[in-house]
Amino acid sequence: MKIIHLALLAALISAPFAHAEEEENRYNVLGRLLRPFISVFAKDTKSPNRAFTLTAKLEEMTDLPPAFAGSTADLALQYPDKLKLHVPLLGDEITLCRNGQELWAYPGAKVDALLKESSVGKKASLPVPEKELALAPALFQVKNVGAETLDDAHCRVLDLYLMPELAHSLKAQNWAARVWVRDDGAPARISFAKPGWQIAVRFQHVEFSPKLPPETWQPTAEQAGDVLKLDPARYLQLLGGLVK
Repeated sequence: MKIIHLALLAALISAPFAHAEEEENRYNVLGRLLRPFISVFAKDTKSPNRAFTLTAKLEEMTDLPPAFAGSTADLALQYPDKLKLHVPLLGDEITLCRNGQELWAYPGAKVDALLKESSVGKKASLPVPEKELALAPALFQVKNVGAETLDDAHCRVLDLYLMPELAHSLKAQNWAARVWVRDDGAPARISFAKPGWQIAVRFQHVEFSPKLPPETWQPTAEQAGDVLKLDPARYLQLLGGLVK
């Protein structure tokens, strides 16, 4: 009987610690996912990587037009003032680029028509201090869903919800996300959902580096004949329309 009592006592004592360890584990997984991105955007960082490229495939979305099924988007970003986004839009491939103070888009004629039909949006300013960015995982409630294999890679699956106070202030109480994280911390898939709507994106390529080649930010020879130069207001307008 003493052995049984000791076993029960040990279980009772260890239970809170096992729960705490599991809690820490799933937040650590989220931290490993976010940390490389945080290092790129932070004002001060010990990481040498100040740039990244990624390619993402649209797997599913509510009311997705057939022409967009399986479409991909490419993003290149380098701290502090370089960004290039290539996405399918209106039956064409749209490229938007910022290279310091130089702002341009392709194909120029179609982009110009698109801008005239839409309203100017606003974007949040970046970068922000690393200490604030480092708190990003704490903005979420994280639930461990389990594990799944994607593209022959073992992934941890986490459900993410904004902390209640933040969700209320952003009017996003009904939003939820699920993320698939590879063992190396890279994202494999992410989905967002709210009542009546959802979207899922598969990451085909994610790579971090100190910087990207200078030609990344220049139009290709094919694009050069139809480039639209943008002012900051029209750049933000188009960027807001492409990522919303």
